[in-house]
Amino acid sequence: MVSFMKNPLRTSVLFSFVMLTMAWSETNITFVDSARHHEVNIGAQLQDSLVFVNLKNTPTHYDNSMSIRFFLDGHFTENFLFAARVNVNTDYTNRDIPEHNYNPEEGIPYNKQSDNKRTWDLFAAHASYQLEPVKLLAGFDYLELGPAKRNHVILRGETNPYRPWQDSSSRLQKPAPTPYFGYQFEIGPIQYTQYAAKLFEKKGENKYVHIHRLGLSLPENITLGLSETALYGTTTEAAGTNPNLDADSSGRDFEWAYAIPFIPYVFQEHLQGDQDNISLAFDLSIKSFRHWELYGELLWDDMKSPTSMFDDGWWGNKWATSVGIARDSLLLGPVLFRWVTEYTRIEPWVYTHHKGGGYTYAHYNQTLGSNLGPNSQEIYTELNAQLSFVDLTLFGSLVKKGTDFGSNIRDIHTPDSPTDKHFLKHGNTLYYQELGGSLKVTPWSFISVEAGYSRFFGDYEGFAARVAGSLQW
Repeated sequence: MVSFMKNPLRTSVLFSFVMLTMAWSETNITFVDSARHHEVNIGAQLQDSLVFVNLKNTPTHYDNSMSIRFFLDGHFTENFLFAARVNVNTDYTNRDIPEHNYNPEEGIPYNKQSDNKRTWDLFAAHASYQLEPVKLLAGFDYLELGPAKRNHVILRGETNPYRPWQDSSSRLQKPAPTPYFGYQFEIGPIQYTQYAAKLFEKKGENKYVHIHRLGLSLPENITLGLSETALYGTTTEAAGTNPNLDADSSGRDFEWAYAIPFIPYVFQEHLQGDQDNISLAFDLSIKSFRHWELYGELLWDDMKSPTSMFDDGWWGNKWATSVGIARDSLLLGPVLFRWVTEYTRIEPWVYTHHKGGGYTYAHYNQTLGSNLGPNSQEIYTELNAQLSFVDLTLFGSLVKKGTDFGSNIRDIHTPDSPTDKHFLKHGNTLYYQELGGSLKVTPWSFISVEAGYSRFFGDYEGFAARVAGSLQW
């Protein structure tokens, strides 16, 4: 007979599984072994929301969404961390819902149940394993880059402010997660992160994006980042429909050279034939003064040189920026305040590419950067106040959005197109102001109720109101 006591490792593993316990808290269920080397937390949430929108020249409509959400996170040893979540949704509306052909060009897929009802689901998951000196990363999740609070111009992740021009029942307005793998090196004040991700533009056709960022933590709580993205894929337009000489319908496969660490994409792309969509970006966060932050993001998309930023004579001088100032943890009596003001400017043709959909900065027909899209501008300010279980937010924004050629991520510049660009050209620009607020009440950890209201002035005149409740455990 084999004695377990002769093998301490086997004995420890057996003991850990025998001593597995289940704990029920107010908000989740936890499975954990006695040594806490293995821990799994499981939670769920029921949510119901109702949105009314009344804008001029548009029939009043309502959208009711009910969802059940499941959450899982935990660790197996201190080095292996994981998290996952699933949303299953049912939507009702007084608008007609068109059919969905499950093509990414139509956005996130949904199942049409009737003229006014649909069901859909989303999931996201990620895991990391810490080695020395590298952390391995993988997931099917949202990628976010930069310190901006309202408009990330580099990678927006799940950030998704409401835009009146996107209000439609023809597609879901949620950003989509993406499958990826990557790694992160951290040595002293230097952090290097790299991702390779698959994007979806057309069913059955390949599209990929590679991202790497070199971050530097400086004295006085200053963080500086330099990043690049490389984007490419199979041309999605029919052969012969794009008059650009270098646009074709040949397939593209995964370029493994972009997955090698520490190689500048701009050099690698030249070696591979100068055929991909390369962008360079900078991000900066200054927290030298306690509770204050100055931040900024700058994206250069196919720029000729830094000095060409302000040259409107060439359409390809594409850039975008978000800069802001934020103040947190301001305690006045029992009320905790937070405030942020941010300015965003996105030049014409940013996020587009002359080769078409296989090379645009888009995923499921939505930009990976700010959902303002190209040729747009926003000034946004927000004040948040928290008192016990009550959370109040007041906000205002001024938005301008171009409508002429070069203002949509699907626009394709051709040899016959004008070679100059015009930012927010007079007569081709939508303008509106938004004033609003939201109130969230969480009397207990397992229940919350939220209401919000926005009033629009200008080219979008009217209001949008929302109420939602959730029960979580």
